[in-house]
Amino acid sequence: MIDPAPSEALARIAARVHDLREAFRPGAQPLDDVRGPERTLPAADPLSVALPEQAWLVVTDADGTRAYSRAGALHVEDGVLRTADGAAVLGYPGGSARAAVPVPLRLPDTDRILGRTTDAQVGPDGTFAYTRLAVDPRTGVRRRERVVLGRVALARFPAGTQPLRREGARSAAPPGVVPHLGTPGDGGFAALAPYRRGAGSVDLLEGVAKLDEAYRAFEALGAVVRTRAGLQKTTLDLVK
Repeated sequence: MIDPAPSEALARIAARVHDLREAFRPGAQPLDDVRGPERTLPAADPLSVALPEQAWLVVTDADGTRAYSRAGALHVEDGVLRTADGAAVLGYPGGSARAAVPVPLRLPDTDRILGRTTDAQVGPDGTFAYTRLAVDPRTGVRRRERVVLGRVALARFPAGTQPLRREGARSAAPPGVVPHLGTPGDGGFAALAPYRRGAGSVDLLEGVAKLDEAYRAFEALGAVVRTRAGLQKTTLDLVK
């Protein structure tokens, strides 16, 4: 039987390297024992928001799989509100999560194709809105009106539950766990902080210490394996 210990030790090293490599990626989730307070920085982008503690954006992968992210540096691509890594942000066009299913928030195709969408912004209450530019065909007067497309959905997991981290900034719900959904500022969730972005939540000193610990454990395991191999060789030599 192949000893699984070496592969498990390497997996621990890989996990620790992942924590440090992703230390400054917005929304990246470290292992709990190297997690520190999430840092936020000012941002000039009106689509950038910092999320409340323990709150997650609800997003979908390209295949429609639901995931969760704390990466609040958002942008619009192909008319859809997305995270930095391209996941579609889900929300409620009606503004309320009550008895509603979150769907991707998107700009109307007509306005987008005609270039009538400007000043897209996400507000403290999660409202995703833009300014529509239009010209009255009879008078030639230009009009500007604010169009609200909905509110972004937030998720919170039960106390003591952590989502399963995936590559990059996305995470998945643990098997059998259904997160509570709502919207910013609805009483269940605090408001978003616009014009800010996340800057990582890894405790770098603890992360380096844990990586060093994982390497030392691997070296110790290597010494044990070498000793065992030597004893086995000696035993075979005696049998011969």
